[in-house]
Amino acid sequence: MDEADSAELRAGRSFLNSYSSILAATVIYVTVVGAAYIRFGTLPAVTLGAIAVFILPSIGLITRSKEFLKSSTLIVAVLLTYEALQGVTGFLVKSGNVVSLAGVDQSIVGSDFTLEIQRAFASPAMTLVTTCFYGLHVFLIMIALGLFWFKDKEVYRGYTYSLVVTSYSALLTFIALPTAPPWLAGSAQNLLGVGYSQLPSLFQQIANALLSGESDVVAAFPSLHAAYVTLFSIFMFKLGRKYGLASLPITGGVYFSIIYLGQHYLVDLVGGIAYAGLATYAVERLRARWNRSRPLSRPTSSVIPPP
Repeated sequence: MDEADSAELRAGRSFLNSYSSILAATVIYVTVVGAAYIRFGTLPAVTLGAIAVFILPSIGLITRSKEFLKSSTLIVAVLLTYEALQGVTGFLVKSGNVVSLAGVDQSIVGSDFTLEIQRAFASPAMTLVTTCFYGLHVFLIMIALGLFWFKDKEVYRGYTYSLVVTSYSALLTFIALPTAPPWLAGSAQNLLGVGYSQLPSLFQQIANALLSGESDVVAAFPSLHAAYVTLFSIFMFKLGRKYGLASLPITGGVYFSIIYLGQHYLVDLVGGIAYAGLATYAVERLRARWNRSRPLSRPTSSVIPPP
């Protein structure tokens, strides 16, 4: 077997290994989520992890980038595992005591901040616009992964690792401290439901499919919507100033929407920003330490045969 055939064989094996990893992650996801949801009388829902299984590999196939397909396997597996654990977590904590953080907002701003925002800005148009912003976070993750991969591999790696750390840090918090959103605690209206009702029927069906597996209702702190869009903005700035500035209106829109729609308190929003910032800082420090500890490879000197 010549060198070209050997290289092609190695590439083929790498390609198959990527598909094997995705297949294994899918089987684990379906098994865990299916068993948990069926056990409690609820069918499995379409979630962020399930969407990632189809979208991320598709990008690799469309662009014929085996390297992207292989690299996306990690984030697919992580998202699937996270979604499965999150679904189980919801059932575990619903039987316990759920905390409301309304008092924290009261002590910070001297009033029910979420309710005040709703009263100041409530209108059918505002509800519709903020509902659209609220549903962006799934797409932002997918867009960011594709954009960062093709523009800057280092930004891509930093983003994926930070996304993983943020997600699992939040998951541990949900388990340790289940918190109720404003609408569930009775301190504000659930305008998200109102916003869905204003969408055309087709978009309602899409929204229901995308958000049916959303964060558990007792997972208000920290806000993952705020955390994910903060990560998006941080790494857009790392990609370039123009990208970062373009991300700010989207970030601000998501921040406002989660408060206005009654899904989070101000402290939840601040918590989401803090989790994203700390995760990014920790990942950067660890990656810098890892890079310093790796031995530098010496270039192979070419030997010129004598004439």
